[in-house]
Amino acid sequence: MSALPVPCQWSHCRLPIPLASSRNRSRPLSHVKRIAHIARSSTDRQWRLWMACAAAVPGSFQYGFGLSSINVPQAGICRSLHLAPTSFTWSALVAILSPSGLLGAWLAPVAVSRLGLLRCLRSTSFFFIISGLIFPLAHHVSVSASTATVPLWLFALGRVVGGFGAGAATVFVPLYLGQLAPLHLRGAIGNLHQVAIVLGLLVAQLAGAFLPWPQALQMAAVFGMMQLCLIPFLRPVPDAVKKQDFQETEQKGFGALIRDPQVRRPLCMAVSLMALQQYCGINGVWYYSTEFFTEVGLPHPLAGTLISAVIFMVATLAAVPLIEKAGRRSLLLRGQLGAAFSLMFLTSSLIAKSVGLGTMWTTQLALAAVISFVVSFAISQSLG
Repeated sequence: MSALPVPCQWSHCRLPIPLASSRNRSRPLSHVKRIAHIARSSTDRQWRLWMACAAAVPGSFQYGFGLSSINVPQAGICRSLHLAPTSFTWSALVAILSPSGLLGAWLAPVAVSRLGLLRCLRSTSFFFIISGLIFPLAHHVSVSASTATVPLWLFALGRVVGGFGAGAATVFVPLYLGQLAPLHLRGAIGNLHQVAIVLGLLVAQLAGAFLPWPQALQMAAVFGMMQLCLIPFLRPVPDAVKKQDFQETEQKGFGALIRDPQVRRPLCMAVSLMALQQYCGINGVWYYSTEFFTEVGLPHPLAGTLISAVIFMVATLAAVPLIEKAGRRSLLLRGQLGAAFSLMFLTSSLIAKSVGLGTMWTTQLALAAVISFVVSFAISQSLG
C-alpha cells in the first residue's frame, strides 16, 4: 500500500497516510449498507412483534364484548324471549357468563400444558364464532316457535360457549404477551390485554345502540373470523419452558405455594385483589347501566351508557403511562378511595330520589357518580 509521509511535531517521526484505493473506497459504502440492513431488520422485528400482539388480543377483546353485549339491547332481547327484565330467568342468562368463564379459565393451564399456547390461542376463535352464530338462531326460533323454552336454551348456550372461550382467553392472552414481550416493552405490551377488554366493552355498547340485537350479538362471530385471519401473524414462543413451569406448579400444588413464606403473602394479596375486583360492582355497570339510567330518570339512558364506556376507555389509556410515574400501589389506593366516594354519592342520590327530595339534581348526581366510579376503577383495579 502506497503512502505519503506527513511530518509531525517531532522531526524524526513520520506517519503514513493510506491513499484511497478501490478497496478503501468500498468500505464506507458497505458500512452504510450494513447499517441499513440492521435498521431494516430491527423494523421488521418490531413490525412482527406488534402484529403478533394484534393477533393475540382479540381474545381479550371478546371477553369485554361478551361482558357488555346484552346491556344496551336488553329490552329487545327480553321481548324476543318473552321475559321480564326483572325476572330471575333473565338474571340467570346475564350471570351465566361468569361461571362458564371461570370454568374456561380453570381449565386453561391444563390445556396449555398439553396442547401448547399457540394451539390454545387459535382455538378460542372457534368458541366466539359458534356463540355468535347461536344468538341469531335463538331469535329465529323465538319468532317461528310457539314455545319460548327452546330460544331460552339456545341463548343460554350461546352465553356459555362465549363465556368459556372468553374465560380461557383471559389466561392465554396475558401468558402469551408476557412470553412474547421484550424486557423494554413488557409494560406497554402487558397492558394491551386490559386495553383490548375496554375496547370490547365500548364496541359492544356501540353495536347494541346501532344494530338489532341478533346482529349486534352476531358480531362476536365476525370478530372471531377476523381473529382467524390474524392467526398466521402469531409468533412461536418456547412452549417447552411453559410446559415445564406448569408441570412444576402441578407437582407443587396450591397448598405448597400457600405454605411457602416467600410466596404466600403476595399470592394472597393477588387473589384478594382479583376477588375484590369482581365484588366492587363494575360488572353491574356493563350489565345493567342502560336499565339503571332509565330507572333514575335520565332522559337519554343510552347516551349515559355510551358516555360511561367512552370515558372508561379514555381513562384506561390515560392511566397506562401513570404506572411508571405514580406506581401501581399508589394508583390502586387512590382509585379505590375514589370508587368508595363515588358509591357513597351514588347511594345518596338514590336515597334522595326515593324519598322525593329532588329529581333533576339526583339524576345528575347519579350519572356523575357512575362516571366517577368508572374512572376510579380504570386507574386502580384494572391496572392492579
